[in-house]
Amino acid sequence: LLNRAVFLASGFSSCRFDGFDGSNLSLAACSLKSCDFTGADLSGADCSKTSFSASTLADTLFIGATLHGTVFAKCATGKIDFSKANMKRFMVIQTPLSGAIFNETNLSNAIFTSTMLDKVAFPGCTLMLTIFAQASLQEADFSATKLLKCSFNGANLNGASFAGARGKFTGFAGARAEKADFSGAVLEMANFSRACLDGASFARAAMVKALFKDASLNHAVLIGANLTYANFSRANVTDADFSEADLSMAKIHRANFSEARTDGANMTGVRTTDPVMAEGETWVSPISI
Repeated sequence: LLNRAVFLASGFSSCRFDGFDGSNLSLAACSLKSCDFTGADLSGADCSKTSFSASTLADTLFIGATLHGTVFAKCATGKIDFSKANMKRFMVIQTPLSGAIFNETNLSNAIFTSTMLDKVAFPGCTLMLTIFAQASLQEADFSATKLLKCSFNGANLNGASFAGARGKFTGFAGARAEKADFSGAVLEMANFSRACLDGASFARAAMVKALFKDASLNHAVLIGANLTYANFSRANVTDADFSEADLSMAKIHRANFSEARTDGANMTGVRTTDPVMAEGETWVSPISI
């Protein structure tokens, strides 16, 4: 009755578990190196603080499993199902997850730095302090998700959807998000500094106090968006559409809004020049080196 066994802090190397029924198995704090879990069922298993290194995880089921503090390093993957799993503090190292299924998964504090997650959806997932920095998330779906202090800095989000997403302090600095969909999203104090948002949609989105400093918003759609106190300093807004948007108290220092559409936009209190930034941009050191 191997599926009832407990392998606490055990080590396995080059073992075959393909097709294995390991549901509800305890593999906590184990080291699994070069093992084959193709088609294995680890639903409900306790894999907390376990290391999967150079292993094969194609079509593996982790439904409802505990993967708290678990590490996937240099693994070969396929369609992995993480539905309803606890993946708090989970870490991925050089392991693609493009075929993964995340459904009502707890991904708080998980680290997906530089991970391949193209076209992956995250319905009902818990995303708090989750790091997707430098990850590839082209056409990924974060629609209606809650994003609290998550980082997408430097990620490839081309064509991704954040429609109806909710959150605060989410970072998109330096990300590529061409034609991404943020329509109806509520992302207060989000940071899009230096991001490429060409052709992206922020229609009816609420981006209060968001940072768009040095961002590229060519042909972006911001119709009816709430952009109060947002910062567009030095942003490229060529052919961007701000029609009916609320830009009250926004900062547009050295952003050429004459090349954007602002029909019906609320421009009350808009700050066109930031004296402190202007001084810093033109400052010349009196000391020659």
